[in-house]
Amino acid sequence: MASDIVFNAKEIVKALEDLEPGLKNKMVKEMRAIAKPEITAIKNAIPSTVPLSGLSQTKNPNSRLAWGAGVKANNVGLYFKTKASKKFAVTSLVSLIVKSPATALADVSGKGSGVPVRNVTRPYAYKGGTRTHRVTTQGSSMIQVLRSRRKNNFVYPAVEKSLPMLQVEIKLILERYTAKVNRKLN
Repeated sequence: MASDIVFNAKEIVKALEDLEPGLKNKMVKEMRAIAKPEITAIKNAIPSTVPLSGLSQTKNPNSRLAWGAGVKANNVGLYFKTKASKKFAVTSLVSLIVKSPATALADVSGKGSGVPVRNVTRPYAYKGGTRTHRVTTQGSSMIQVLRSRRKNNFVYPAVEKSLPMLQVEIKLILERYTAKVNRKLN
């Protein structure tokens, strides 16, 4: 939708900071306050118990993918960034992000077809050289178990209905701060 596109966001934020230091932080704080119900809904949708025994901290005490290791499983944050994406033409200014790698893994498991594209990974850098490894069936087994227990795909459905209204409210906040910049420049 063309109405959802904000042009020159980086310049707007720079002008905000030039106008009054700390104004950008104030704007982001307002956005966080508006997004609080959605953040709470996502936190409530995330299972409090480990969805798979293989993700538990007792089985994987040193793994970053252990449930709740390093980052709480239900840790969700709102991020505001104006840096352009290198991959896409349009960049999201505001994002709700689940910070726990284990939660993100469990949530997106099964989103693809589940069929490996190749039997061996592409070469990747490792300890000064390159290497590859075989693609196993562990991932497809994990997906089947998560689906059977209904422990995957829980983040987006929790806020799917309220996201369009949140986008409108965040855009109104951004427009209000943009108007402050425009009044000062004119």
